[in-house]
Amino acid sequence: MRKKINRYDIALIAVIILINVFILFYGSNSMVQATEKIAYVYSNNKLVGRYTLEKNYETEFTVQDENGSGYNTIRVEDGKIWIHEATCPDKVCLHQGKIENGGEVIVCLPNRFMVQIKGSTDNTDNPDTPDDTDIIAQ
Repeated sequence: MRKKINRYDIALIAVIILINVFILFYGSNSMVQATEKIAYVYSNNKLVGRYTLEKNYETEFTVQDENGSGYNTIRVEDGKIWIHEATCPDKVCLHQGKIENGGEVIVCLPNRFMVQIKGSTDNTDNPDTPDDTDIIAQ
């Protein structure tokens, strides 16, 4: 026996489509509002700088590690941030490239250094804690 689609099925499908369209437009509207991006710079798990990534802003600065044996030189230009020079032996942080979007991270493990970008809609109530941990595995 074959079931036919009745008017309640059609109404349910229409409601689901309308909800999805609403979520799509509302979500894209809130993404447009997230224009201000802030780069948080951490050394040894402590906030050492906060830089707004704007198109007409340029700066370069150096962050020394805790014991003074290593450093990272960071460059901010045209709304992007990257590590320009580092004393770490593997230079992986140099190859991570330029970042510009919220949620992107550059990490230099030997120098205990991190750059994290957060948008204006991210939870930046307490920027001193770079740990937005979802899960810890042992």
